[in-house]
Amino acid sequence: MTRWTVRTDGATIAVFEYGNPDAENTVLLVHGYPDDHRMFLSMIDALGDRVRIIAYDTRGGGATVVDDRDSLRSFTLPRLAGDVFAVVDSIPGPRTPIHVFAHDWGSVQMWEAMSAPRAASTFASYTSVSGPSLDHLRQLARTRAVRLSRWPSVISQVARSWYIWGFHVPVLSRHIPRVLSTAGYYKDAPRPSPDNERRGIALYRANVIDRLVGGPPANCVVPTTIVAPLRDRFLAPDLNDSVHEWVSDVAVIAVDAGHWWPYSHPAAAAQLLLSRW
Repeated sequence: MTRWTVRTDGATIAVFEYGNPDAENTVLLVHGYPDDHRMFLSMIDALGDRVRIIAYDTRGGGATVVDDRDSLRSFTLPRLAGDVFAVVDSIPGPRTPIHVFAHDWGSVQMWEAMSAPRAASTFASYTSVSGPSLDHLRQLARTRAVRLSRWPSVISQVARSWYIWGFHVPVLSRHIPRVLSTAGYYKDAPRPSPDNERRGIALYRANVIDRLVGGPPANCVVPTTIVAPLRDRFLAPDLNDSVHEWVSDVAVIAVDAGHWWPYSHPAAAAQLLLSRW
């Protein structure tokens, strides 16, 4: 493993390289909440030396340092997307278009990066696991809200997302991670760092309500695979309805697993990623 840091707008990002630096294909792994890049270590072992692997700790996790951790502006989606391209630009040596594999909040922020003008020339493919576009959720909620028959779906997802609303209550937010752990939500997940749990709450507070109220249309021009774990306690599989309306090339794959599928089934996750080329 080789490690370096890259300076971005308001943060110093910790970047890690694994695998074969001379491999034809490069993979970028982007973790979610409350993890850091180590969530992918078993998957990295499964990929072996067949690819060049780049991972990094996103804002709120691991060894990445945010200048102003108390400001929600430090954690907005545009800044998170800027981090992605800064990491890509920091990769030493020749680079081919990159295959991205992202999970949870890593996926949420990658949808923002995938809407950027340079995405089509930077990324060869995108695999998203359990991390929907917030702009897509806004569009989907508005469509379902005007159809009485879809109200149960909306209510079901609001109930699944109870913890998100709790994160927006300052006194309550610090207790939510312990409740999630006690209730078994972290089953088949890496043991979360208390520091990651605390810092990562800012991701929700900086973006969820803001994007559900308004934002740009969802957009992605990169060939995409969406993995929908059928036993995901946080997200309903039908949240992927209508993604084909704004993703030009997309396949949705259901897997019999929980939210942390890349961690609980690393060999299957690696095989799916390798099948992208």
